[in-house]
Amino acid sequence: MSVAGNFRRAVAVALAVVLAMASVASQAGAGTAGKPKRPNIIFFLVDDLSADLLPYMDTVSGLARNGTTFSDYYVSNSLCCPSRASMFTGQFPHNTGVATNKGSDGGGYAAFEKHEGRTYAVALDQAGYRTGYLGKYINEYPVSADYHVPVGWDEWHVAAGGGYSEFKYQLTRYIKEETAQEKPLDPSGGKYLTDELGQRAVDFIDRSRRHAPGEPFFLQVSPFSPHSRIGAEAGDKEPRFPPARRDRPKNQFPAGEFPHGDCGGPDCTTLDVAELPAFNEDTADKPAWVRREPIGAQAVKELRKDFRDRIRMVQSVDDMVERVLAALSPEERRATYVVFTSDNGFHLGQHRLLRGKSTAYDHDVRVPLLVQRPTVGRPGDFTVEAIAQNVDLFATFLDMAGVRGEVRDGRSLLRLIHGHQVKDWREVALIEHVRPDPNAPGEPDPDAEEVRAPANPGPPSYVGVRTAGELYVEYEGDPRPEYYDTVADPHQESNDPDHPRTGELAGVLDRLAGCGQAGAMDCWSAAQLR
Repeated sequence: MSVAGNFRRAVAVALAVVLAMASVASQAGAGTAGKPKRPNIIFFLVDDLSADLLPYMDTVSGLARNGTTFSDYYVSNSLCCPSRASMFTGQFPHNTGVATNKGSDGGGYAAFEKHEGRTYAVALDQAGYRTGYLGKYINEYPVSADYHVPVGWDEWHVAAGGGYSEFKYQLTRYIKEETAQEKPLDPSGGKYLTDELGQRAVDFIDRSRRHAPGEPFFLQVSPFSPHSRIGAEAGDKEPRFPPARRDRPKNQFPAGEFPHGDCGGPDCTTLDVAELPAFNEDTADKPAWVRREPIGAQAVKELRKDFRDRIRMVQSVDDMVERVLAALSPEERRATYVVFTSDNGFHLGQHRLLRGKSTAYDHDVRVPLLVQRPTVGRPGDFTVEAIAQNVDLFATFLDMAGVRGEVRDGRSLLRLIHGHQVKDWREVALIEHVRPDPNAPGEPDPDAEEVRAPANPGPPSYVGVRTAGELYVEYEGDPRPEYYDTVADPHQESNDPDHPRTGELAGVLDRLAGCGQAGAMDCWSAAQLR
């Protein structure tokens, strides 16, 4: 072959190599461009929001539009700390060991701290999510000058007990990329805490764009609202349930913006706590700890004010959600899951119980769970009747992010969120409660059940199960169970402890109460009626 021929061949080979490399690069680029962006996740976890408050929250209720509503979502325990521990870990309280709100009583941060290395935050952070936590964390978490930032969180804006007042608090300000060395601790400066959390959430989203461009984020916003103040008593100048100033009645100090305050549309004076189902109902058929005299006129008046103030409080929560969602660009909104729920419900006079949350009745354990989906998949408003629990959130968040995690007590809700049927789903929810020791050392328990006399204590320790149409509870020290047909009696007003179904449900409860422990059935298998 001639020299010219060799040259032309060399050029041809080189050109072929270049074209082949370009083809590989092009295919790789096409694959990268075609790979769907991992979704952002915003998780709003409020405190003590009972389902009866949801109708007064327009923005939050609006999450159901092109979203998913879980009509049968139950917490594993209706106390703050055990419930939150279940969310963080995907395990029932008897498996987390977090039984109450106080470290001196088998609960609180002292019991939860050992789990910090295995929460969803750790898995998401390791998967490349930028993570942020704002608001209330775990009871008795110490907010001090050299506060501890749990592993997995890139931003940490947390208040301690002062947050219950909404005004007298300190708030951490840890931002990994900016303040990791200083760990600032900010005073309230008179700002309503729910409003401040909304602003910090907006700032987190903006910082995520700057510090982690193109990467997804997980943001948890956990206001104290609508929880009551600690140590509130009748006749206090400051309301037991403190709304933002703007939402209070105009004829009171400090003056609000509406004559009777803001109740989300209705005139607050038209809202009556006595119209809640089972309010002041005859409790003669109830277990001994529930039975009590009717609530008197003065107490009803106080509860009526509490109910209206709780509705006023959630106006700030609604405003906060609206503000955070408005901070998302249209592209971000299309690629974001928005999850809204509460750590437990609350009662105000139902079954003659004054104020609290520790029962197995629906007003305390059946709380809203709404999920607005990214604009992918099937459009439409979905209502899911399958029984879901807070132990499912751990697996759900990992599934949303495409992260494979350890199988624990719950299961991912993601297929249900997208309107798909899931075979062999759980048929039973487990509800647990360990009676807190009222004499346990330490600061007052912010969730202590209010009692009117020694003869009317809060609930004893119990375990119960909730099916699609029944509630069955066994109380420590009481040989007779509590049973309700919740189809015929949705508000649990007619106890039937001798119902034929109690024997079968006792067996189901026996399996579930110890599930997931050494030698016992796993919790998913135990949550079947068969």
